[in-house]
Amino acid sequence: MEKKKSYPPINALVRGLNLLTEINRLGVASVGTLHGATGISKSTIVRNLETLEYAGFVARDRKTDGYVVTAKVLTLSSGYDQGQRLVALATPVLNEFRTMMPWPSDLAVFDGEAMVILETSRPPGALALNRPVGSRLSVTDSALGRAYLAKVDADKRSQILDAAFVGATDANARSRLESELRRYSEQGFSENDQSLSESTRGVGIAIMLDGEVVACINSIVLTEAMSMKDVIKRCVPPLQNVASKIEQLLIADQ
Repeated sequence: MEKKKSYPPINALVRGLNLLTEINRLGVASVGTLHGATGISKSTIVRNLETLEYAGFVARDRKTDGYVVTAKVLTLSSGYDQGQRLVALATPVLNEFRTMMPWPSDLAVFDGEAMVILETSRPPGALALNRPVGSRLSVTDSALGRAYLAKVDADKRSQILDAAFVGATDANARSRLESELRRYSEQGFSENDQSLSESTRGVGIAIMLDGEVVACINSIVLTEAMSMKDVIKRCVPPLQNVASKIEQLLIADQ
């Protein structure tokens, strides 16, 4: 049961955190860009930016006159160590993989209600398939999330789906997904055929240790570049090999 909140949320703090998140996502952000992304009034954005700048979390970019995050933001994650060992073990394998696979690949873990990218083969950029480390993806729509749901234990899967489909307008959406998850579990990989974005297709594979899902890995391509059938044919076998190598490293590290 959800714990009852003692006080309502502090909206000013929420807005400031939202702005910091957007600047981190965009790389460089102007007041106008942040206004368009968040809907927060420009005057409020300016006040928040000046406060964040005073606190040392953002700085003015002299070339663009926009705002960028500073190294101080790293202190916000210094106490968060989930996945650090996983990334250390997996990175050499992922580096090798990216030399042979032209399409992006992400390593992610389930966190709360979403899949969080711990490592990616591409830096953030303009392409729809370029996502930075820390991005949170839908657990029900992404190939990463579906790979996780297909292999996680039944009780955990039920809890996640209960939360994900609260207030769903399509009464059959959950049952359709559950049917797909059974198929994914049997075939050993998940699929995302424009379910997360109209511009991308992808496949995902769970990385297992002692019968539990510890992470998931994917490959994503632009819709215009490949059919779903071709994505499966070209991406699944090498992705399975990568997942197997990471699993072996995890076993050896126990």
